[in-house]
Amino acid sequence: MIEPAPRRIFIVEDEVLIAFEMSDILEDLGFEVVGPSVHIKDAVETAKEAEIDAAFLDVNLGGGMTSEEVAGILRQRGIPFMFVTAYDAHQIEFRTSDDRVMRKPVTSAEVLNALRDFMPDTENEAL
Repeated sequence: MIEPAPRRIFIVEDEVLIAFEMSDILEDLGFEVVGPSVHIKDAVETAKEAEIDAAFLDVNLGGGMTSEEVAGILRQRGIPFMFVTAYDAHQIEFRTSDDRVMRKPVTSAEVLNALRDFMPDTENEAL
């Protein structure tokens, strides 16, 4: 029997250490990481073209840039995502009422619970 390919999770995070930590958490849980994208240009291209199942987006990408455009692309493609940020949900001006927000720092349990929230069939994949 052929095992299904691991789910592909896109990470957009400008802090390299946090990006690698998120990547490690996801890989340890059995997911394939797309990215991480640390620059907005790369993040936008990946959001438009990559085969991804879900995403974690940092809100503030430095230099006055945000992940707003990436979130819009993912919404259009029907790809679930969660903002991962130090901000409170109400501080994210471009957040819609359906968008999920997870506060930094994150643990592997929080990441897995977030994925289970927007990809309910994740239950058996990562444990």
